[in-house]
Amino acid sequence: MRETQIPGDPPRWSKRLYLRVPRREIAYLKFILESYDNLAFMSVLDRFEAVLCLTFSPDQVAGVRDVLTSLAREIEIREIRVPVRDPHQAAPD
Repeated sequence: MRETQIPGDPPRWSKRLYLRVPRREIAYLKFILESYDNLAFMSVLDRFEAVLCLTFSPDQVAGVRDVLTSLAREIEIREIRVPVRDPHQAAPD
């Protein structure tokens, strides 16, 4: 059974976005996100490959995408698609 969100209730889960950027741009991206009133929380998952995870409110999806689109004019930003497994689905053999 899936949980349903009642309109007007605050979101229960954060959104995540996984990115790869040039290693030298990690601090710059963090600085920009913080300058937008902490639009997203950034975690570095792999500092050598410069793999990042942005965590943010579902209400901020458009804002995060807008900032990343603007930044993509300055630095190379590649989104990493992560398959999401349904917890109710049986695991493959």
